[in-house]
Amino acid sequence: MTTVNTGKHVTRALEALEEFGRMTAQEFADWADISRYDAHAVLIRMNQRTKAGDKRIHIADWSYEHDGARRYPRPVFCLGDKTDKTKPKADPGANRRRYDAKRNKTFRMNSVFNMAMPRDRVREMAKIVGQSQLPA
Repeated sequence: MTTVNTGKHVTRALEALEEFGRMTAQEFADWADISRYDAHAVLIRMNQRTKAGDKRIHIADWSYEHDGARRYPRPVFCLGDKTDKTKPKADPGANRRRYDAKRNKTFRMNSVFNMAMPRDRVREMAKIVGQSQLPA
């Protein structure tokens, strides 16, 4: 007969999810003061069905928000043996719009250094970005 793993990190994960409700692996890692790799490994293992019993947590949602990190969906875990929410599909069009908006900000005339740029250079930049008109 197999037993359910009740290790130190598992116990802390259950405590954190009871206290806060929903959290990502990074939030759990910050709360438990462990590495994000260990936190993710513990939460993913708790999310899987085992011979000893049902899974203890499920993926309630997906979050794109994380300070200073790449933008990709991260699972948000919650207590309970429910079905996981499906991972959202990638949207290349939205990624391109975000990239273009970020790039357009660098070519705006909001700096003393940009004002001193020759018109030919401004036109080249506008073509690269795909703008049809010069920045004001």
